[in-house]
Amino acid sequence: MQQRGVQMGYFLAISLLLSALFYFFASNWPALDRWGKIGISTAVLALFYLFSYAGSYVLKRHSFISNWLLVAGGLAFGLSVALLGQIYNSHADSYMLFVVWFIPNILFAILTRYQPFYVISYVLAHLAICFFLQPSVIRVTHEEEWWFMVFWLIALCNIALLWLTATGKIQSRAIYYLSFAVFQVSLFGSSFVDVYGPFPEVLYLLVGAGLFVTFLKWLPNRGLLIATSSFLAVFLIVQFFWYMLQYYSEGFFLIALLVAAALVWGAVAGIKWLRQGSSQESTWVRFFQEAFTVLVTTIAASIGAISLAGLLFLIFEDDTVVHFLFFLSLIGFIAPVMFFSGMNSTVRYTLLTMGYILGASSALFLEGYYWILFLGVLVFAWIAVSSIPARLLTQLAFLLVLFFQLHEFDVSDELILLVFIVFQLVMYFLPQLPVVLQNSSLVYALLAFLMLTESNSYGITMNVTINVLFFGFSTYMLYRTLQAGRRVDFGIVLGFWFAFMLMKYYDLLWSLLHKSLSLLLLSIVFFGVSYWLDRRSREEWALPQPPIFSQKRKNVFLGAIILLQFAIIGYQVWNSESILAKGATVKLELAPVDPRSLLQGDYVRLAYTISSLPHEEFSAGKKIRVVLRKQENGLYDYSGYYEQNGVWNKSYTAQPSDVIINGNTLGYERVEYGIESFFVPEGTGLEIERSAKYAIVKVGAKGDALLESLSPQ
Repeated sequence: MQQRGVQMGYFLAISLLLSALFYFFASNWPALDRWGKIGISTAVLALFYLFSYAGSYVLKRHSFISNWLLVAGGLAFGLSVALLGQIYNSHADSYMLFVVWFIPNILFAILTRYQPFYVISYVLAHLAICFFLQPSVIRVTHEEEWWFMVFWLIALCNIALLWLTATGKIQSRAIYYLSFAVFQVSLFGSSFVDVYGPFPEVLYLLVGAGLFVTFLKWLPNRGLLIATSSFLAVFLIVQFFWYMLQYYSEGFFLIALLVAAALVWGAVAGIKWLRQGSSQESTWVRFFQEAFTVLVTTIAASIGAISLAGLLFLIFEDDTVVHFLFFLSLIGFIAPVMFFSGMNSTVRYTLLTMGYILGASSALFLEGYYWILFLGVLVFAWIAVSSIPARLLTQLAFLLVLFFQLHEFDVSDELILLVFIVFQLVMYFLPQLPVVLQNSSLVYALLAFLMLTESNSYGITMNVTINVLFFGFSTYMLYRTLQAGRRVDFGIVLGFWFAFMLMKYYDLLWSLLHKSLSLLLLSIVFFGVSYWLDRRSREEWALPQPPIFSQKRKNVFLGAIILLQFAIIGYQVWNSESILAKGATVKLELAPVDPRSLLQGDYVRLAYTISSLPHEEFSAGKKIRVVLRKQENGLYDYSGYYEQNGVWNKSYTAQPSDVIINGNTLGYERVEYGIESFFVPEGTGLEIERSAKYAIVKVGAKGDALLESLSPQ
């Protein structure tokens, strides 16, 4: 057991070290010039790989450290590329950053078959796609048909990955579940693109039905089957809301109520028929019952509750309807579930969900203490209905009503979150509570605690204290759940631990530089404690898998990939320095804005007078070469000439002052040149935004541009 603690300590130490480097580079510390930053980033990259190589021979029983350091090197390469983008003011979060980062990582994955490289490559590929489709600095417009095609291309690529992992051609459970999730989200998004009439919706339903059968019969998987059912349920509920807004009437709500009742009846009859056709309840029948119950309950309960409320309000147009709905939810929906235990599961969960929707919404609207009565009913329902799905529903309804009602009484958000943390942790540590309910309580407790770390109502000292407490508690829970062998609990806590590290990047109360130093100190502490525990341990370590670097046949290829990374960095530095040294200098008028990059820190977003070419109509995503000409005031501006695909828009004769700059069209009159971001030290963006009026840009002989500086005059 102590070995697990040692491994976890080293893992957290490496994670904290990477986070420290990430925050340090993002802070854009002005005390370092660009060569100092380049030197530090390349030295860190080299050290990770050197320590990984040395560790494969020195740390014989700890091969995992060598492998993790190799992965850390792959991540540090991305930080180095991002830093070069910051130094030379390339686009913030450019998709090319993630493409360049992806290439060596996917080569590592193919060569080593090491799972972390598969996951990192998958994430980087999708980040590249996301920032290509929706850049953070510029706004690109595309037609609806284009978006529909993109959604389906992403979905098809991920369904191919899902098939490859399901059939064992790629050995990665992580990619199996990630590709399924992204496929579902992309497919879901495609159904709401307003193109080709009802075709996207019909296609989504057909594919969803096919997936339902696939995960039921051909590739049986309870989790994916229920997830597919949930997506289908959400889709149908959204469609119901859309039709409700279009055809809002008494007749519509009456028909919707009948449809909800028919769904429940059909589900009950269908499951009964399946059971009768099978001599014993097979696995696929049980899977079908669970997934179909989720699907029908979610759809029928949501449509039924909304339709019933809408119909009554339209008929009576009286405030007493709310009182009627409240007591109807208790007597007509919740009570039968509590007192008739033999009820069909689909009917039971549909009635319970409808009761909770109607009861919670009406209790929150009614004045007085109806909400206390409703909470009491929920407590009684928790005791009376012991099934786990019913208790999960009850827990969620209880927390939602309690949160909104306490908020209504002007109780501070911090106090509400503190109540939730204590309440849910008490539930988590109750030994007699089922594991699923303990896990849900852990999620709610950590979510409330994480939200509390974002509060700044009591000043920076209290904010830092809460953050330290969260870090300490979540780290303790990592060790506790790991030692107890509770993998689901461990995964939940680890997810919140990393979410905390990411969220603190956006916490402006504490500078990135100070966070970096604190994380570096914590990393050293974790390394030291893990080393001390390792030395004290008298347990025999299990025979480790050989470290990646010990496989001599692969070392040549590993070295080639590492050299490729340094070559990429070297080329980027050489190319940028050549433009700075030899490029033509142009002064452009601009209008800035101040956001933050995902990886590269604060920057000023820039728009130029040359960003719009008047009276021109461009389709998006095309390369263009624009002629800039020096004006009488010394500024460069659009000359009226541009070239696309080797063709000039009109006859062009070069002038001595002309400079040709490369760009990409964004649609209509707009063009971007790759100089729309200017990275600044943390917290200085607003000052630069107020003072900067002009940009000094270097344009190379081939038309590539680098933003050198901003100027107030």
